Amino acid sequence: MSHSKPASTNTNTNTNGSPLPIVTVSKVYGYLTLVQAGTAVVFTTFLVTHLSATAVAVIGGIELTNKTIVLGRVYYQNRLLEPIVVFGSLWGHVLSGLIKRGIKLYWKYKKQDVRKLTGEVHEKVEKIITDEKNEQGAIVRKITTKTTTTITGSPISRAIVLLLPYHRLTGYLLIPSVLSHAFIHRALPKRHFGDSSMINATYVTLALKKWPRSSYLAFTVLIGLGVYHICSGAPVVYRILKGKILKNGDKQASEATKKQLRIIRNGVIVSSVGLLVTGLFVIGGKFRHDNIRIPLRSEYLKVYGRVCPPDWVRN
Repeated sequence: MSHSKPASTNTNTNTNGSPLPIVTVSKVYGYLTLVQAGTAVVFTTFLVTHLSATAVAVIGGIELTNKTIVLGRVYYQNRLLEPIVVFGSLWGHVLSGLIKRGIKLYWKYKKQDVRKLTGEVHEKVEKIITDEKNEQGAIVRKITTKTTTTITGSPISRAIVLLLPYHRLTGYLLIPSVLSHAFIHRALPKRHFGDSSMINATYVTLALKKWPRSSYLAFTVLIGLGVYHICSGAPVVYRILKGKILKNGDKQASEATKKQLRIIRNGVIVSSVGLLVTGLFVIGGKFRHDNIRIPLRSEYLKVYGRVCPPDWVRN
């Protein structure tokens, strides 16, 4: 007596017998978007604290800047918080963005609809039954299926349309800019002094006075790219987190709303960059005729000497 084996299925189950969730490329893309949005919020808290020291120079000079730096370091240079708030969020944001870009390029290479990565995909399967005659005249029932795929908006797809034109480009340009800035102003002083809290705004003053063209250009580019990228992404991050976490997504923004947001953000970008660059000029001694002394000038030059040519760091 023969026994037939039960048909096997491909459904994955956990120990409780319930089916495991299926991980798809679009779901991974969505999770990465949440990581990117969340880390952007965390890193922005550090960035606002950090940049406020430059901004307050406009009203209080370099002395107020130094006091603000000390207060900010309590938060973003804390031994426990710095690896998370600064470097953890930075790398999380960068890597999630790069992986997303790789997925999108692969998706396009496979000629898949990229809207499926951010939209909500709904598939409707219809069974079509037809009776046809074969060569012998017998009626044969033919069953076919028709799948209709509909892609609707999601909190992510409705949010990303609000990005400003060069958001992705500024993000890529910020990677080397931010890393080099962190290396020169955090890693090198920490390596030289044992703790970068030994330096203050006069470390930047020295660079602005000794190498004005390259220093002002580098800082201005960093400020401009950073402010643009943040202002471009802020409403997008808000809508994504609101829609995915609070389950309270906004409707698709109208053209009038998009235009209004662009005008507001352009104003914020121009005013913020203007304020920060003005603060930079104050720190560099161009504005406010403050007699800025640099007590650790020789030590600062030794720090800069680790990356600058010897001719540049002569007293």
